[in-house]
Amino acid sequence: MARSLTNNANWAFAKEDSLGVLPGSPEWFNLEPNSISSYGASITTVSRDPISKNRQLRKGSTTDLDSTVGLDADLTLSHFENFVEGFCFATSTATVLVCDEVVSTGYSITSSNGDLTQNTLVFARGFDTAANNGLKVVGAASTTSEIKVSGLTVETPTGNVSVEIAGVRGTASDLDIDASGNLTSTTLDFTTLGLTVGQFIKLSGFSNSVNNEYARITAIAANELTLDKKTTTFVTEAPAGAIDIYFGGFVRNVPTDNADFLVQSYQFEATYKDLGSLGTDEYEYAKGNLANELSFSLPVADKASMAFGFIGTDTEPPSTTRASGAASAKDPNKTEMFNTSADIVRLRITEVDETGLTTDFKDISVTLRNNVSPEKVLGTLGARYMNYGNFEVMIEGDMLFTDSTVAEAIRNNREVTMDFCITNGDGGYVMDIPAMTMGGGERSFPVNESITLSTTAMAHEDEALGTSLGVSLFPYLP
Repeated sequence: MARSLTNNANWAFAKEDSLGVLPGSPEWFNLEPNSISSYGASITTVSRDPISKNRQLRKGSTTDLDSTVGLDADLTLSHFENFVEGFCFATSTATVLVCDEVVSTGYSITSSNGDLTQNTLVFARGFDTAANNGLKVVGAASTTSEIKVSGLTVETPTGNVSVEIAGVRGTASDLDIDASGNLTSTTLDFTTLGLTVGQFIKLSGFSNSVNNEYARITAIAANELTLDKKTTTFVTEAPAGAIDIYFGGFVRNVPTDNADFLVQSYQFEATYKDLGSLGTDEYEYAKGNLANELSFSLPVADKASMAFGFIGTDTEPPSTTRASGAASAKDPNKTEMFNTSADIVRLRITEVDETGLTTDFKDISVTLRNNVSPEKVLGTLGARYMNYGNFEVMIEGDMLFTDSTVAEAIRNNREVTMDFCITNGDGGYVMDIPAMTMGGGERSFPVNESITLSTTAMAHEDEALGTSLGVSLFPYLP
């Protein structure tokens, strides 16, 4: 009898068209979990228990089924971006163009949303030829089928490749920082860039280094981006050279009547090598999964990790029948882990007026929860529908006790805000919690160390932005 070993198993996922139903040509992606906390159907049976001289139970019947998927993994951009829409219940503004060939004049794409304007910045990854990867500046004549970029080598890629919008390069002398610390232009129309209020950007190219930092957009006009939550205080500058604005996709939770509201379900495949017999693999499919809980853990002097929790409608028994397209699942192409010593470039809690409260954390965890539950009806084994509740964002952390105003903010239930930015060679993201209140406040007094303060926090809807979480994705950062 063959054995199926854990280290020989494989997990992949695909987005469903509707609950439990894959599209006609599903696109599958492999996962890299560190452990599987749950996978498959949990069956409930009820036996007959009659009063009888035989004093024995009688055979009963299967009455219920619960299907869950739980994965623990290193925090990588591929893992995060795979499911961020599902956990926020909203579409991302990220533009990822699928390339099927590199020609001498640019990237030939199969998606129809090319037609990028001149000076758009794109970042390419996964190509076999090194020169075809990296940050590129789009030429003047891009079309819906080709991104015009110079300096490329002709290639038909063999792996998981992508070309993502990474920002825009302003022409010489066009972009300035005004007296209010906002970004202004003469010719560049900011309303054409696909930016969203609440999204973070990163600037580069200013002579004064304090201007080459992160900031959040609070208003978008044709020739002005109004900014807040700046890493530093921007100063007036009108440079003669070109300035780069880096950005990518943006996801935030939205009301159910918003055009960006999305209920995305997922299907997972577990591959059990040799389960059928030696040389015969079997496959098990967990269907109709909604994103229930996502936790990020950032311990001190360690790697960042994440834990996913999904609740689904059913998991069928393993069989040798494989889903369409699963044999061609793509490997992730953003797999560099984040470490909590060198890769966190910004982590802070501030008052709503941006007065700093603390930046010195010992550890922190952030949990997103959608309160998903299965809806069961007569005549159906397992869930017939899936319910989702209110979106919750919870924070737990230990920080150095460096300012008594933190304790005051906890006691007075003051509204504060929090954001953190983490980056590596694959890009990065900023997670922005625009409004929250803190609880807890217990102190710890470790001998020969700093006094620490523990806090819990719960995000709530920000009156100006109408959201409790914003995630700004960056496919490239300098």
